[in-house]
Amino acid sequence: MSNKNKTLKSLTQFIKYSLVGATNIIIDIIILNILSYTTGITSGKMLFVFNVIAFCVYSFCGYKLNNKFTFRGTSQKKAYIQYASVLFFSMILNSFMLILLTSHNPLIHHMHRGVNIKRLNHIWFNMCILIDSMTIGFLGFLVNKTFVFNKKKTR
Repeated sequence: MSNKNKTLKSLTQFIKYSLVGATNIIIDIIILNILSYTTGITSGKMLFVFNVIAFCVYSFCGYKLNNKFTFRGTSQKKAYIQYASVLFFSMILNSFMLILLTSHNPLIHHMHRGVNIKRLNHIWFNMCILIDSMTIGFLGFLVNKTFVFNKKKTR
């Protein structure tokens, strides 16, 4: 396979992985917002527990979608455990990053006049989720492509 074809294939995989990641982000945001709105928690260590709950749902969905659409034909019995391990490590990094980012809400200092602080906390909470998801998602793609769904490794 030529370098141009390899580059095009990697780019295509990255785009598909990003679409699956976007689906996971939507699932993650929905679950985290349901938990946040029902408890009123938008920062702190409890976000780690929220991330674990969301992880349980989106790891399974993401594996199925990536295995079927992104990295076709690389299915193996241990692939889910490897994929979930990468996602679990990513979720831990994401949790710490989310806890750190949400602990300092810059919106309150700039926009607090006439705006409900609770609303600003939820806006900042969602911005942090997106920042985390994009950063950790890119790193996850590199690890999954190299180690989990590597066709050379599965032969």
